[in-house]
Amino acid sequence: MSSSKLVNQTYLELNIDLTQAVQIQGGDVLFSPTPMAGVERMMFERCGDEVVKRATSCVRYAPESYFKSHSHPGGEEFIVLSGTFSDQNGDFSEGWYVRNPVGSSHRPFTDEGCEIFVKLSQLPPEEEATFALNTNEQLWMPVSQHESRLILWQSSKEETSLHQYKAGFERQEAEEDALNEFFIISGTLTVNGQGYPTRSWLRFPPHTPLAISTDEGAKVYRKKGAGQVRC
Repeated sequence: MSSSKLVNQTYLELNIDLTQAVQIQGGDVLFSPTPMAGVERMMFERCGDEVVKRATSCVRYAPESYFKSHSHPGGEEFIVLSGTFSDQNGDFSEGWYVRNPVGSSHRPFTDEGCEIFVKLSQLPPEEEATFALNTNEQLWMPVSQHESRLILWQSSKEETSLHQYKAGFERQEAEEDALNEFFIISGTLTVNGQGYPTRSWLRFPPHTPLAISTDEGAKVYRKKGAGQVRC
């Protein structure tokens, strides 16, 4: 379920109503070209033109491609899904998680090609420094027999984490006063009776009951909160 409105040729409003649930099945949204050759994106939510007020997407870079130098008025958050993403801060291979603060700028490029899951203009101004975490070198915390969790970022506004769910995991969660967002990195996650494969993106408004399970296992990016940033 998703909704969009094209205001002009460059300004797009897509899934911007945070009071509405959005469930996008992996494969239902295709990659589309960007203004830069060799760079494509799969858009899940967006408000704005190329200088967006809010956006969530997968971005895929072909080998030896780049994106022109640009700033992030509302900050940037991304996790590298494959390949190696590079900018003036370094080279980030699969598994790196990065937060670039409000007002930061860079010129992304890649030698071998890469894909990232990226969120734009959703960081608070009090985050003043770039944060980078290699999730491959971190110790995951066991939550239960069928779940491990790695906290990526935690503050009074949000909790962002990775979850590794083993086959047979199931849980009925209590309703929370916060947005709940899921991106399926691998495997298939069932939420409220519906299965969602790799590259699915889900967003639920506060006080939504959530029943989560998996038959085959899944690796999932999850964010709670951060709903105060709107279009």
